[in-house]
Amino acid sequence: MTGPALELQQVGKAYGGLRVCADVDLGLAAGELHALIGPNGAGKTTLLDLISGLQPVDRGRILLCGRDITRRPLHKRACLGMARSFQITSLFPGFTVRQTVELAVQAGENRGLSALMQRADRDVRLREPATGIMEQVGLADRADIRAENLAHGEQRLLEMGMALASGASVLLLDEPMAGMGPGSARELSRLIKSLKGEKTILLVEHDMEAVFTLADRISVLVQGRIIATGRPEEIRANDEVQAAYLGSKCWI
Repeated sequence: MTGPALELQQVGKAYGGLRVCADVDLGLAAGELHALIGPNGAGKTTLLDLISGLQPVDRGRILLCGRDITRRPLHKRACLGMARSFQITSLFPGFTVRQTVELAVQAGENRGLSALMQRADRDVRLREPATGIMEQVGLADRADIRAENLAHGEQRLLEMGMALASGASVLLLDEPMAGMGPGSARELSRLIKSLKGEKTILLVEHDMEAVFTLADRISVLVQGRIIATGRPEEIRANDEVQAAYLGSKCWI
């Protein structure tokens, strides 16, 4: 593949007279971990909504591996290799960890509607890949626990497992460490780090220690506009970012 794995060209979105994303240009190379940071209300989650297809863009183009997906619905983007996590964990509470991951593996196979009509927990082909995913996210010993009975940090890891089980090459992670304790956050950070080079990741996160440790590049979004993009050390030294974000250098 040549060109960016994910590219935004002059993407814009407004609600009435309020412009929440204004002419956003952004490109992620294959295997890059790119962090998107900015103050609350900057438009970060809205931008992820536009990329994932949860909301339509008003203007501009979105390209996935060179393919224009601007007008494709969310499920079509998922079939093309995009997965999304949300600020609020979204799981099937009555399903066990194993059932949840097996269902995600089944959905990611893209074998048509007939395959999805079969019970995932009775399909022996799904067991090996599901076990591998559970081991990867550190939940193999919790395989038979229902999602609703997991600790919050474990639920976050399970949501990451669902994204990985889908086989997506591009991951959109919206504050994956929100609400986590220090230990769980470090575990998830290690998992995300292990995916660098394997997956293309756009990470929205308020944990600045994690951002500056993990990111290959960082873009700063303020009032719907990207005001700077660069390597962590470049963003750290950018006076415009300091003035527009928190007004001091203490945050990094």
